[in-house]
Amino acid sequence: MRTSIILEHDNRSETVDFTQNCRIVRDGTIIAASSSDDKLSISMESSGALTCALSIHFAFPSFSGERVFVPAVWYGGNREGEGCFPSEEKSRYWTFLETRMPIPGLIGYQEDDGWTFIWMDECGSSMALASAGWDDRGIIYRIPGHEKPYSYNGKTKLSPAGSAPLLSIPAGASISRSFHIYRSSEIHLYKAYKKLIESFFNSGAECNKCWKEYEASKLRHLLSLVIRTDDDNATLIMGKGNGEHQSVYEFTAGSFLVKALEGALSFLHTDKALFLSPSVISETERISTLFGIENENVRKEIPMRIGKYFLRCCDESGFYQDSISLSTGERGGYLGISEHPEFRFLMNARCAGEAVSAYIELYKSTDYRAFLELSLRVMRYFIKVQLEDGSFGRWWDKNGKAIDRKGTNGAYIALALLKTMPFIESGEERERWRAAIKRALAYYTSLSLSDSFHGDTLDADSTDKEAGVSILSFLIKAIEEGYGDENTLQAAINAASFILTWIWQADSYLPSSSPLGKLGFSTAGMTSVSVAHHHLDFYGMLIAELFLRLEEITDDPLWKTQAIKMMNACLQLIANEDNEYLGRSKEYSGWQPEQINHTAWDYFSDEANMNGTYSIDIAWVNVLGYSSYLSIKDEFPDIFV
Repeated sequence: MRTSIILEHDNRSETVDFTQNCRIVRDGTIIAASSSDDKLSISMESSGALTCALSIHFAFPSFSGERVFVPAVWYGGNREGEGCFPSEEKSRYWTFLETRMPIPGLIGYQEDDGWTFIWMDECGSSMALASAGWDDRGIIYRIPGHEKPYSYNGKTKLSPAGSAPLLSIPAGASISRSFHIYRSSEIHLYKAYKKLIESFFNSGAECNKCWKEYEASKLRHLLSLVIRTDDDNATLIMGKGNGEHQSVYEFTAGSFLVKALEGALSFLHTDKALFLSPSVISETERISTLFGIENENVRKEIPMRIGKYFLRCCDESGFYQDSISLSTGERGGYLGISEHPEFRFLMNARCAGEAVSAYIELYKSTDYRAFLELSLRVMRYFIKVQLEDGSFGRWWDKNGKAIDRKGTNGAYIALALLKTMPFIESGEERERWRAAIKRALAYYTSLSLSDSFHGDTLDADSTDKEAGVSILSFLIKAIEEGYGDENTLQAAINAASFILTWIWQADSYLPSSSPLGKLGFSTAGMTSVSVAHHHLDFYGMLIAELFLRLEEITDDPLWKTQAIKMMNACLQLIANEDNEYLGRSKEYSGWQPEQINHTAWDYFSDEANMNGTYSIDIAWVNVLGYSSYLSIKDEFPDIFV
């Protein structure tokens, strides 16, 4: 691999090739570089003020952009989906800010005999921030960073690159960066990436001890989202206090984005003493007054009312839609009333599967027959319409027609089938269910083994981490229930290894003057969302639970180490008095933002809300974090010791 340094200075460009060490002196500027087989270190300093740019180019023989991989950013050219995000359809060559990547500037390239990964050390100075990308000869890094041909700044915003900036270095100042090179003989991308993490980023970690505070604050804020419905039942509001964007969050749902049914279940799984503890009692009393029930009955009464409220979302055929506008009362598929009106009359497989999984657990805890009956109706609907290849599709209409077959949404239905199966009494029907599960197992196993992780997030038709999570959730449960074979296990490991590419292994640079910088926020252990959503979130608590279960199955310690890394990261940014409630009033104590804008991206394309900011209170963050914590506490209590 040939390496060269390109210096842009005084309106001219100069390229210097080197094999091991070099020293360039130009007009009082000194560039020094030293390299070995697995590392390149480079520094630049000047005796006078300097305006320049520095590029480092790693050239490969017969380089092809089709073999490039950038974790959390670029998967197979991002050809899946129709969203406005970087893809091969828009350009063959791209460069991205190093802050977009879970390991600073990491780019992988597939050669004939395996993978080569190049990445940078953590950046300690804004002057040394770089971009990473590729051209027709190889991988190229540039300081200062410059994204081209477009910069992806919002969900629907690709901004033209503009002129490449130059760096102004004061007299006597210097910058330095190191580039690491790792070669793996693994041909399969996710196996190679897993080897990289094992070799450099998987040092042992201890679980943080602050979980009692986490537990209380999560419960308190979750209770603060409980509202009384028009039929004297209860639900959770999607989010509150979100300023000019609050209208988007005037919704509730039993499943995805709100997860009210899973929230109800978490109340039942909470120690009753916590509802009456000093840090939670104010919200318990609010709910007690609102519903006219005793404090000690809140823990059991509210879950029942939430469960009963969402019974209205299922008709006799098993067609289930639980996205409900709180302002109009309209119901539809996921956000079908506002952002995506085309989904108003459709059912989504993920939402239906998540709801049934929660309803089955609610039934087991309450013996309320209607919860089981709804679950059986929805599952019988999907068994009837299961596609020939074993898939449960993505979007369905009331006539049982698959409107969209793509993606991994249907894995949530397969998981719900496994959870509902014990309640099927008829031997003949049990055989039909078992056959449906086996067909689904073959299909979703094949998706994982072929790296087809696409289309799970419903507003970002793209490659995203939750596609891996949906498949992994189903495959782990199938293995635990005695289904599957070696292929099933390998598919589970592959799905987990795909998810691994979304986990931040190092700290990204954050401006010290930014809100996140002032709070000392660490990106390590956080998770990116999708190639269409360039922000971080707290989904890691659910992934941690799955990884701990996978570690029990495989005896591979990597999964436990990564689980702990994510769990520790999820203890951050919880509003309390010490952090001034993250810019809100005391009534928002315990809120934790959904969107961590660590790079030049914001969901609403707000340029003032990028590069070290946080925003949006949304129910799923609270429900998923708290529910997953309770599951880990129950299944893996030793991890907290």
